[in-house]
Amino acid sequence: MNLQRMALAVPVSLLAGSAFAQTIESCDTSFALERAPTRAITLNQHATEIMLALGLEDRLIGTAYLDDTIPDQWLQAYNTVPVLSERYPAREVVLAENPDFLFAGFASAFNDTNLGAETEWHDIGIGTYVVNAECRNQHPPDMRMTTDPIFIDLERIGALFDVEEAAGASATDIRTRLDAAATGAPGAGQTAFLFDSGTDTAFSAGCCGAPGLLVETVGLENIAGDVEGRWADLAWETVATADPDVIILIEAEWSTAEEKRTHLETDPVLSQLRAVKEQSYVVVPFSETLLGLRFVDGVERLAAGLEQLDFN
Repeated sequence: MNLQRMALAVPVSLLAGSAFAQTIESCDTSFALERAPTRAITLNQHATEIMLALGLEDRLIGTAYLDDTIPDQWLQAYNTVPVLSERYPAREVVLAENPDFLFAGFASAFNDTNLGAETEWHDIGIGTYVVNAECRNQHPPDMRMTTDPIFIDLERIGALFDVEEAAGASATDIRTRLDAAATGAPGAGQTAFLFDSGTDTAFSAGCCGAPGLLVETVGLENIAGDVEGRWADLAWETVATADPDVIILIEAEWSTAEEKRTHLETDPVLSQLRAVKEQSYVVVPFSETLLGLRFVDGVERLAAGLEQLDFN
């Protein structure tokens, strides 16, 4: 059979005697599975949250790598899944669990210093998937991201685990909420600096990643929106010159919003920014800046925060 690469994973008859057999596309690789995975491991928080949202915690034998807090609606289910590592687990740890599927939220999970290439896992019969937003071959650094990857992931994982109805319902809910949150563009006419981390320089949102999309979805102008790439490493002089109307502080385990706020307010130059003087901050959890199921929460949070700020 001549199998063409498909935009979404759909059932295909690949293996004799298997009614289930599917091929799942993961960036520039693919893997054929005879049956729905029953021993999956998630390697990043937003991958874990997709599984939990679709009621698949009973298919998880392990999880790893939290960036911030699991939301209350998924916390009980999350607590039933063993945590294999605070960061990426060692390859030997993963192998010892005898998984049949590895689901990552960042391509870095499968680099040489972590778990190794996806194809190495395929060679020993273990399926893999990296969220679509991480596919550099499909999302180049000079092309602005859209929310399409969220729905691609939902459809692929829904099909693979035979929970299409739940995945479809989640997709419909997210689309409806995104449309509502973006209505009226509460940030229109205002500039924003997204402060992810950093002290010597400012790690911020570039033109073409999910954080930049978050900023622009609510109508804000990203001060680094002309910088190619998903992220931008800005000199503080650039931030000072831009003097943004709003500062978005990212809340993460490894760089809290309070730490970043303290840096801004104690620096002799940055403390003079209008947004710092006027306390024009909106705090957004890191997980809500990624194109996972909580991206819509980030859009809603940012829109609500902007509506509370007085730009007059």
